[in-house]
Amino acid sequence: MATQRAGTSSSSSMSNEDSEESSYFDSLEEGRMPLLDDDEYNNGFPPSYSEIMITESETKTRIKNVPYSTRLPMERHKAGVALLLLFIAAVSNDIVLSYIHDIVPQGKPLPDVVFAHTPYIPQALAYSEYFMLTLFAGLLILTALHRHRWILLRRIATIGSLLYFGRCITMFVTQVPVADAEYFCSPRFETPQRTFANIILRALKIVSGVGLKINGKHTLCGDYIYSGHTVVLVTCYLFIKEYSPRNWKILHFICFIFSFLGVFLLLISRGHYTIDVIVSYWISTRVFWQYHTMAGIAALRENRSPHNHLCKVFWFPLFQYMESGCLRPVPTKYALPFSWQKCKKHFSIRLIKFNSN
Repeated sequence: MATQRAGTSSSSSMSNEDSEESSYFDSLEEGRMPLLDDDEYNNGFPPSYSEIMITESETKTRIKNVPYSTRLPMERHKAGVALLLLFIAAVSNDIVLSYIHDIVPQGKPLPDVVFAHTPYIPQALAYSEYFMLTLFAGLLILTALHRHRWILLRRIATIGSLLYFGRCITMFVTQVPVADAEYFCSPRFETPQRTFANIILRALKIVSGVGLKINGKHTLCGDYIYSGHTVVLVTCYLFIKEYSPRNWKILHFICFIFSFLGVFLLLISRGHYTIDVIVSYWISTRVFWQYHTMAGIAALRENRSPHNHLCKVFWFPLFQYMESGCLRPVPTKYALPFSWQKCKKHFSIRLIKFNSN
């Protein structure tokens, strides 16, 4: 009797797991997995990943039946669109900076609590930018080695473009005096010279400098609210931590220290006001976390519930376009961007052709 009951209970549990698994895949296929639905979830909680895992023996047969929505397509064209948006946002920042350079208030820097309690070290700005470039280089390496590198690249460019388009607006609407009284600012245009063509040409001259002082081309003043340096420092750390294994704690700690030091050096060099850094951190983290929350939970991207307020952001249509083919979290798996076997075959063919000639 005990054996029969155990067999009955095990078979019923297996049938329940199969039904949960099939309902989960069906909901993903339709792109409308409900939130806390009693029919889909047990006791109001979603099934864990262990409940939807398939056995190794069933992998080959089950993978053919897995709907397209549960896979992670590369969609290179979307990455190209995102990179184009990021380039437009970067150029727009330089155009806005070239416009406001002539109308920035001339006077003493605004009162700042960090300025009042820290020494002024103008050379610290260069070190801050070195930390920023180190984090960015680490993110590029992580992206190149990630198995889903095109998804990661698309998300980096999309979030970056959103943050820099927002920075265009804040720079344009409010100008504050230069934070560093000793910083060299290029001469302003006189009224007859301040034409649209001259503003565009001046902006294009600093595009190649990508807003860095170490390049020697950033001599326009006024790009304060909010801090572009902090955007890069914070988002690089967030992306590295998000798309690397959780047990890589040493890497996460080093990236956090680099990010923190970069921001601190930015402040003691008077490269930005403290309010610029605070606003930049707030906006960068909220955009990053909201984007990845909706990207990881397919049901949140459907505007069907009046209680889903995440879909009310202005960039939600762009998010739907970018993430329409990716309906589950991206795993932290890595692979070389090229295959050794293909490279070996390619060079072997070239070598045979060379010897034949």
